Amino acid sequence: MSTTLSMWLGIAFVVLAIAASILQAWLWSFPMVPDPGGPDPNGKSTAPPHLTMAHRLMGLAYLIIYVVLMIEMVPRLWEYQFELPARTVMHACMGITIGVLLATKIAIIRWLQHFGKALPALGLGLLACTIILATLSIPFALKAHDFGDALEPENLARVQRLLATIEFEEEGVKPAELANETTFATGVQVLTTKCTACHDIRTILAKPKSAKNWYKTVKRMATKPTIGERMRASEIPAVTAYLVAITPDIQQSYKAKQEQQRAQVQSAQKVKEAAAAPEPATENPKPAVDAAAGDKLLEEKCTDCHELEEIDDHGKDDKAGWTSVVSNMIEEQGAELSEEDAANIIAHLVATRGK
Repeated sequence: MSTTLSMWLGIAFVVLAIAASILQAWLWSFPMVPDPGGPDPNGKSTAPPHLTMAHRLMGLAYLIIYVVLMIEMVPRLWEYQFELPARTVMHACMGITIGVLLATKIAIIRWLQHFGKALPALGLGLLACTIILATLSIPFALKAHDFGDALEPENLARVQRLLATIEFEEEGVKPAELANETTFATGVQVLTTKCTACHDIRTILAKPKSAKNWYKTVKRMATKPTIGERMRASEIPAVTAYLVAITPDIQQSYKAKQEQQRAQVQSAQKVKEAAAAPEPATENPKPAVDAAAGDKLLEEKCTDCHELEEIDDHGKDDKAGWTSVVSNMIEEQGAELSEEDAANIIAHLVATRGK
C-alpha cells in the first residue's frame, strides 16, 4: 500500500470515528420503548431508522478501514529487526486496543444485548484511541508528503548538480532526471516502508551526509539481509535523490542539536567552575535563596525529568555532590538552566539537604 493511500485511509478513519460518535450521542437521546419478543432486552430505540442505518454504515466503513490498515501494519511489526521505538509501540498498543473494543462492541450488538448500556462508553473509548492513533501517525505522514523547500528551483538545481557527481551503478539512471516531485515521492515511499523495517526514521535522518555518501549508505543498506521486501536496485537512485534533496533541512537540525549540546556542556562546566571557586569574602554576602523560592525553583526547573521525591531519595550531599548532580542534569539530561538558576538550586539543595 502506498503511503499516500495509507494517509488518506487514516484521515477517513478519524473522520468516521468523530462523525459516528457524535451521531451515536444524538441517537442515544431518543428513549427506548419495550419491544416484546425483540432481540434486545433493553427495548427498541425510537430514533429515526434512516439515522440508525447511517450510524451502522459508518461503523461498517470504520471496521473495513481498520482491517485494511491492520493487514498492512501488523506484518511490518514482525519484519522490524531492531527494538521498536516508543512511538511505534504506542501506535501498536492503540491499534490492538481498538481491535478489542471493536470486537466487544460487535459481540454486544449481535449476541450480548443485555450489556447494551455499555455501548456509549465503548464508542467513546474507540474515539479516544482513534484520535491518539491519528496523532501518532497522520502528522508524520503529512510531513512526509510535504516536500516544502525541496522542490524550490534553487534546491532542484543543487540536487541535479550533486547527483551528477555520483557514478550510479544502476542501469539507465539519468541524474538530471531524478530531481523532481515524482522521484522524491518514490524515495519517500521506499524510505517509509522498506528502510524503516530496520531503522527508525529519526535514526536515518539524524546526521547529514554528502550526496556520494548517501548513495553509498543506501546501496549498502539495500544489500543487507532483511525479513521483509528488499529494496530494488531501481529504487536506490530515487531514495538517494530524496535524501540529497532534504539534506539542507537535516543540516540545520543537526547544527541546532550540536549547538544545544555545546551550550549544555559549557553551562555544566561553568557550574562546576563556579562551585569550585572560593567564595570571596565580602562584608555584605549575597543572601541564600529562601526556602519557598528554592522549592519553587526546583519544581519549575527539575520536574521535567523526575519527581521531587527523587531528590529526597538521593539523600543528603555536600556542595560538591549537589554540584555534580546539577551539572549532570545540564550536560546529560539537557536541563535548560542558566548559570544563576544552577547556582541558586545548588545553594538551596546544600542548605536544605546538605550533609
